[in-house]
Amino acid sequence: MSSKPIDWSQLWYPGRRQPFTPDEMARAGADGPSRTLQMLLVCNVLMVVAAVSLMAPRGQGTAMALSALLLALAGAGLGRWLWWRPWRQPLLLASLAMAAGMILSALVVRALIPERENRQGLVLVFGTGGGVAVLLLWFLVVWRAQQIEARLAEQAEREQAIEMARRLAAAQLEPHFLFNTLASLQHWVDTRDERASPLLAALTGYLRATLPMFKRPTQPLGDELLAVERYLQVMQARLGARLAWQIDVEPGLRALPLPSGVLLTLVENAVQHGIEPAMAGGTVCVHAQRRSGGAEIEVVDDGPGLPPQVAEGVGLTNVRQRLALAAGPAAGLTLTGGPTGGCVARLTLPGGTT
Repeated sequence: MSSKPIDWSQLWYPGRRQPFTPDEMARAGADGPSRTLQMLLVCNVLMVVAAVSLMAPRGQGTAMALSALLLALAGAGLGRWLWWRPWRQPLLLASLAMAAGMILSALVVRALIPERENRQGLVLVFGTGGGVAVLLLWFLVVWRAQQIEARLAEQAEREQAIEMARRLAAAQLEPHFLFNTLASLQHWVDTRDERASPLLAALTGYLRATLPMFKRPTQPLGDELLAVERYLQVMQARLGARLAWQIDVEPGLRALPLPSGVLLTLVENAVQHGIEPAMAGGTVCVHAQRRSGGAEIEVVDDGPGLPPQVAEGVGLTNVRQRLALAAGPAAGLTLTGGPTGGCVARLTLPGGTT
């Protein structure tokens, strides 16, 4: 099993070689230190100051405690500065600043305390504390850089999964519907059926609405509804009076982001499994309304209901996965029976309704 070679330069010049770009910092490094981390730092500083004060020679406790406190505050300030710049060059500048501060402090102590034996304790505090502070800054930069890199890698995997799911949805959505529609269109053209022209117009509108949407992982609900309308127009041209449909969207929801093709998949299932098998046909309704903290979209049909093998099939499993990847675990899809039969597919989306 191969492993990365040792980067010996990290021993004397630690940190990430290349700086993070502003976009990378915005995506994965925009969070400040947590309150827990800040409180942990405060507690450690207070313990160090108390320990220095207790171990100081007689008469130097206050001076040494104050020196330790100033040193800790300087290190904390540099650490907060490095939090937003976790790579080599800022770390080098912070280390040089800490070293310069220690040298300056030593000179001040020497000038204010001429007696050598009286200033040894203070010099020891500055020397030891400064060295420990520099070491902590090194660890902070290395840990913070690894944290951001891990987040960026996780986001890249998430985006790749969304893209793969989107392509799978596109592959599942288009073929059988297009083949059946083209077969009907060819038959009507051959038989000079007057329904051929409306079907061709509806199919052209459907393709114009759907082909661009599969190039993007999400799109506004308004664009998705346009594709749904075009699909229903095609199916109405094929099924005639057997299909009725209605779309009801609460104002302000058309800008709601939605994984491309998700709603179209649910409407296609409603027509294929709820309307086409019924001799008398039926109605498909799409409702979108606000709910506390988000929105709810329902696709309702009055057909015989969704077969169990379809409810647990690849298409709806793909819809659930894409919802979770795009909107988080709070998003979901549920399937229930309607009050008078049929099926209700309910999409639950958190946020995004302002």
